[in-house]
This record gives sequence, C-alpha cells and structure tokens, in this order.
Amino acid sequence: MDSYVRAASYNKAWLESKLTGWYDMHAGVDAYKVSPYNYQVDPARVRRLVADALGAAQRDVKLADYDVVWIVVGVFTRPPIEGYGMACYAANPGMLSHASGRGGFRPRLETVALTGGGSFAGPATVSVENAHVGHVVHDLFHALGGLKDGRRVLPDLYDFDLQSNPPPGLMLPEVFSIHTGPWDIMSQHFIERLEPPPAPSSFTRLRLGWIAPEQVVNVKAGETREVTLSPLASGTGTLTVRVPLAGDRYLLVENRQRVGGDAMQRSAGMLVMEVDPSRAEGTAIVRTVDANPSVARLYAAPFLPGTGERRYYEDATAGVAVIPLEQAADGAMRVLVTTPERARLEAANRPKS
Repeated sequence: MDSYVRAASYNKAWLESKLTGWYDMHAGVDAYKVSPYNYQVDPARVRRLVADALGAAQRDVKLADYDVVWIVVGVFTRPPIEGYGMACYAANPGMLSHASGRGGFRPRLETVALTGGGSFAGPATVSVENAHVGHVVHDLFHALGGLKDGRRVLPDLYDFDLQSNPPPGLMLPEVFSIHTGPWDIMSQHFIERLEPPPAPSSFTRLRLGWIAPEQVVNVKAGETREVTLSPLASGTGTLTVRVPLAGDRYLLVENRQRVGGDAMQRSAGMLVMEVDPSRAEGTAIVRTVDANPSVARLYAAPFLPGTGERRYYEDATAGVAVIPLEQAADGAMRVLVTTPERARLEAANRPKS
C-alpha cells in the first residue's frame, strides 16, 4: 500500500503505519457479517464491528494519533456468502452512515461508542484478510480524501446499481465499472487478480492535490490550443488539460502510457474524461470516453493519432473537440484542443493509416 501511494502521489504522500492485533472479538463472524452488495449493507453491523475491534485495539494504541484506522477481519472471504461478506469498504465516512437504495447515501463522519469505553470519530476502513491491495487502497483513498460540503472528496466512480444488482457470474470489479473502467482505482479495484491495481486518473490526483496547478493547462470551449502532455504516470511536465463546460461540468484530457503505475493497462493513448460533480455518487460523476467501443470494458478507451474506431473526441453541443496529433518516442503526446468544425477539417486532410 505504501509503495502504491508513493507512486500515485509522485512521492508527495506516504504511509507510516503501526500494526497491532490480532484481537478476540465478543462474538463470532456471523454477528458482524455484512452483505457484499452496497445497498444491502446493515450499518448496525458495521458499527458493532468498529466498536468491538477498536475497543480492543485502544488498549495497545492511541487511536487519535492516526489519520486512518484499518480494521482487518481475520477470515477468508469469497462472494457472495463465504466468510465476512463484503471484501472491503470505507466505514467512516461511508457504510456507518449508509442508507439503502439509489440516492440514499449521505456519508458523514460518525461517532462510535467503543466497547469498554471511549469513542471514535475518525476515518476507518474495513477489509477481510484476503482482500486485493486494490480494494484496500480504494477505500483508504475515501478516508484520506475526507468530506467537503457533505460529499466525499473522492467518490466511488463505479455504478452503485450494478454493484448491488450484478448480472449472473463472478462478481468482478470490471462488471460494475462501466463509467470509468480501469482508468482510476476509484472505479476498478484491479484488472487481473495477480497484478497491481490501476493508478488514479488526473481527476483523483487533482482532488488529492498531487497534480500542481502549473501542470494543468486550462482551455476554454471554442479556443484552439496545442498542448504536449507527459505520461500521467511520470508526474513531470504538463499532465492534464482541463476544459470547463456548462455548469460545473468539465473535461479532463490526459496521456496514459503503459509505464510506471499504468504498466498493467491493456492500452495507451489520449484519455478523455467527462466530469459532472453534480451527479450523485455511484452515477457517473466521471465518464471515460471510449475511442474503441468494440473492445469491452473500456479497455481500449484511449485515442491514438491516426488510428482507432474514433480518431478524435467531439462534443458538438459544447463546441469542443480534442485531437491526438503525435506521440513521441518518450511517450509524450501532442494534442490539439479545438472546435468540432476545425477537427472535422483536420480529419479530412489527414492521411488514412
């Protein structure tokens, strides 16, 4: 987890941790077990787990000294019913204030009365001992981001309805990561079980303050400007283009190459994300635009110069187009932010590849 956080933050953040336990609980696992489906999680069971586990741990550690607490439930778990139930979740802010159903999620930092005395009101995550590191980092980021104006700074980017009502088959993260796909750990916890988790997108890195203002180029809709983007994983140079749209909506454009934290991705190129912060969590706050819709799961979403099913991004209503122009040997990519009219003209004059 520490290695992941250091790479994702460009060494601006790291973990200093203390491991304590194991602790005997006051009841068997069935008393704490929760559903693997978001809408069906019982917050009373989450509260009991936090109260009993941290009540025991406070004998050995001063909880207030730590920014985040991570509770590991010592039982092997496999969906839908074996073991504890849900492999990992953010308890606070998160499931402690959970209400079932779409639109019912109003995360808060709850105060929990601990077994044996005292209370706890800080960020906390819960996982089973066989959770993927991507599960745990995902929920750690919820905790690190905290709350702003009654919402989590780092929201879930997967689909809540699909997560709670998945189609038949294995309950893999890719099944309900339909909006952003594997391009942000807040969307998809892992691509392959035995590989590292995906890196954050510029959306998540910006919200955590890991991309500096001078690494963002702001371009207004209707303007034309060429920008050279460094690979997002590098952390150096210009990392993203931001295009404000109507209301609070905006576009983020980034260059994803299969290096560093993006080495496990299945494709590379210019990634375009449509962001609408007004949407409810779990309902496409961030939507990755798919340059190659014939490839499932957004695994080939990036645009490439002169090739692919879609050669450039266009939003005719907003009056914005983004064209990948050229990729250098070092992975840097020249992109052109312009109008749809100019983009069509550029495309017509470009040789086919």
